Amino acid sequence: MRRKYLSGLLSTLLLFPSAHVNSEPLKSAKLKHTIKSSLNDRLRYKPIGSSSKIYKHIPFEPLTDSKLTRQSKNHFVGVNKGDKWIDITIQKDDTLYSIVKNNGLSIKDLYVIMHMGSDSAALKHLRPGQKIRIHASDKNILEIIQQQTTTRQLHVKKSDGNYVAITTQNGVKIDAHKQHYTSRVAHSNSFPQLTKQSDTALQARLEKTINKLGLMDKIRKKKLAVALVDITNLEKPRLASLNGNEMMYAASLPKIAILLGAFVEIERGNMVLDDETREALTQMIRFSSNEYATKMLHKVGNQRLQDILMSDRFKLYDPQKNGGLWVGKEYGKNPAFERDPLHNLSHGATVLQAARFYYLLETSQLVSDKLTREMKEILSHPMINHKFVKGLADRPEATIYRKSGTWRQWHADSALVEANGYKYIAVALAEDPSGGQWLADLITPMHDLIVPSTYAHYTPR
Repeated sequence: MRRKYLSGLLSTLLLFPSAHVNSEPLKSAKLKHTIKSSLNDRLRYKPIGSSSKIYKHIPFEPLTDSKLTRQSKNHFVGVNKGDKWIDITIQKDDTLYSIVKNNGLSIKDLYVIMHMGSDSAALKHLRPGQKIRIHASDKNILEIIQQQTTTRQLHVKKSDGNYVAITTQNGVKIDAHKQHYTSRVAHSNSFPQLTKQSDTALQARLEKTINKLGLMDKIRKKKLAVALVDITNLEKPRLASLNGNEMMYAASLPKIAILLGAFVEIERGNMVLDDETREALTQMIRFSSNEYATKMLHKVGNQRLQDILMSDRFKLYDPQKNGGLWVGKEYGKNPAFERDPLHNLSHGATVLQAARFYYLLETSQLVSDKLTREMKEILSHPMINHKFVKGLADRPEATIYRKSGTWRQWHADSALVEANGYKYIAVALAEDPSGGQWLADLITPMHDLIVPSTYAHYTPR
């Protein structure tokens, strides 16, 4: 009987080839095994401009997580909607950043809150068992209430577009602890903010140079970003840039962030600059070793590095300025541990923030004078002869402190250059198979904009 039934079923399928078995249960079964939604999935497409409906696809470089590759390119997970309260009991290793990220809330709002100074400083130190309440509307943070003890509470609330923080003890307002300023802050205040030092004459000459090279269309299409800073006079830098705050994938260039993280920890006594560490950092920078970059990242700590980059002291990644230097992935096959919250990039940069890194380095605002010299020594003598190094081969007077990056069509280079008493910073990011050659072609005329040609062509090695 069973054989007869199967034979009849086979005949039916042969007679009616269009007949098919409902595949929906199979699809549903497969969906159960897909990776759970994360903040990075929700940010796969980023709006260009607050009023634009056009979305820019963000590359998943280098895409090694097989679970991510299996997801549909059109997959988009909605964010929190509506007005609600979120109640959290702090667990070990929780940070306010991870809490906000995991709930799909605004990283920009969190950044503003965390940079209120001493008024909100307690939010940086969460203890297991502590209670946090967040009042949210869609992605926006309206209030945060931190129950510090049974009687002490911090209440941050948005009012008229600004956040106000009040600490109370038994319901009575108390003053938050004031921050103590160090001599380093006083030293930093003696130099101007680099991003406010735009020079119209240098800007015009840079634009003319890029136009002459036929690259202005790449600038307009945001396939190329460039920054040039004359720091011959450190107290009066002259800045020119195009797409200065455009966040782009930067491959190995953000290894300078790992270098910074290591030296901050060395300065604080958490790491030792012994021969092994110095060699690892040198291999990471001069030869762009992925193995040593990953090793140093582990020594600094993934979250610790991001805290350093986003700290008030450096602000090398600033959500208010569209990002900056970001390392959210080892330099290897493992998937990203924390993609850039604004653009979903694993290794990203803007040319202005990369330029700031070199300016802060040269003015000893990153670490002490002694450690600054150590950092510059590691950045010197680049061993990969392409891009800026290749382009400056005809300028033998140039001493280069540099870090570049390459992955597929993404090309990056950054350098502090000294020549005959002149100093400048050059940074360029490109997305094009020919991007490496663009950078090699760019650096020579950029060099000549700062260093007089009489010196550039006739000074002996």
